Amino acid sequence: MSTGPYRHLEYLPEPEDPRMLTAIDPDAPGYPPEAYGASASQAEAWRQATSETIRNNPPRPWGMLVVMAFIAGLMLAYPTVVTYFADALTPDSKWAYEDTNIRSLKADFSLTGEGVNVCIVDTGIEISHPDFSEVNLLGFKDFISGSNSPKDYGNDLHGTMMAGILVAKGSTFTGAAPSVGLIIAAALGEDGQTQSESSVAQAISWCWQDMDADIISLSLGGDPNRDNPLGSQTASAVSNALDHGIFVVAAAGNSGGTDSDVIDVSIPANVDGVIAVGAVDANENLWNQTAIGSLTEGTDGETRIYPHQKPEVSAPGVGIVSTSNPDLAVPYSVSTGTSDSTVFVTGALALILERHGDALTRNGLNMDRDDIDLVKRALADSCRPSTIQNGQHHPKYGYGMLDASAWEVAVADEIAIRGDT
Repeated sequence: MSTGPYRHLEYLPEPEDPRMLTAIDPDAPGYPPEAYGASASQAEAWRQATSETIRNNPPRPWGMLVVMAFIAGLMLAYPTVVTYFADALTPDSKWAYEDTNIRSLKADFSLTGEGVNVCIVDTGIEISHPDFSEVNLLGFKDFISGSNSPKDYGNDLHGTMMAGILVAKGSTFTGAAPSVGLIIAAALGEDGQTQSESSVAQAISWCWQDMDADIISLSLGGDPNRDNPLGSQTASAVSNALDHGIFVVAAAGNSGGTDSDVIDVSIPANVDGVIAVGAVDANENLWNQTAIGSLTEGTDGETRIYPHQKPEVSAPGVGIVSTSNPDLAVPYSVSTGTSDSTVFVTGALALILERHGDALTRNGLNMDRDDIDLVKRALADSCRPSTIQNGQHHPKYGYGMLDASAWEVAVADEIAIRGDT
């Protein structure tokens, strides 16, 4: 507060610099009219005109009221606005579930994947996402830092996106097999890479040895070694799982560009019994980065034969919308790659095992390599071929595009044939 002889002054901030204050004396007489080139009578006329204008047009705060009303309206409409922009700005990937006949297979037999356990080895999961509120999370294990709580280490939340394709249940979309028993192994770090190959191998073993997984879904991989393509800890862990009748679905890899010198699909998709998955777009055109499968296992390896030629199948993997950061106003992201296409095949397989799992296990016995071969023959026979295949296996397209309904019929036929022999 001002004191002394200056206490009557008023202080106003300068418009160009609010830190500077100008002192105003309301009692000051001001300049005489002559300083403005006017007479006393003219000055009085101006004063009266100004007073009359103010008296007849008192200030009204309509501008501020309009602004406040607009802001309040936005706050009330926020949920609707967010939903609108989510639909308008996010590509629609429902085609991926429809074109693969996953939706048809679910509807025909009321399948949801219930009773089938699926383990995803990836960067983890953001389980707080609203589309995961009904997920049956059987187990989570952190092979990165040993955390006890579910989390996603990926900068792009890769694991959360892959899980969403399989089990999401929300307003935007429903996953391929939302009622599976979900098992998550966090074995990939921030950039989607592993700090130690042994972490991935240990995660794969944990999935079936400790958690009783029926399917292990691997949206990961590394470039195969030319001289020893199967000599990795990951490949060994996968082979061990296959020997015990555990299905493994893996990404063919994103190394198929024109300048690539990679000789085969990724490890462990290159393992004989694994279902290796390539990627196509909404028009069933091959994604140009899909890895090229070799005719042989390694440079001098054995020639691959039906139904184990690589890759085995292609599925949607371009512009796929899935669950992402739950803190975002629109908690979804778009992804492209063989990682995405892998999970569609995993989901279709979960539905088939829900329907035919008991018959495949032959009266409760554990599955084995013969059961895996049966399912893979059915897959090869049921794929929807592309015109570029000419009735043959294609090194990028595989045996064709995933058709879940046709795959289920083919599995049923194979089981019937086996029962007759």
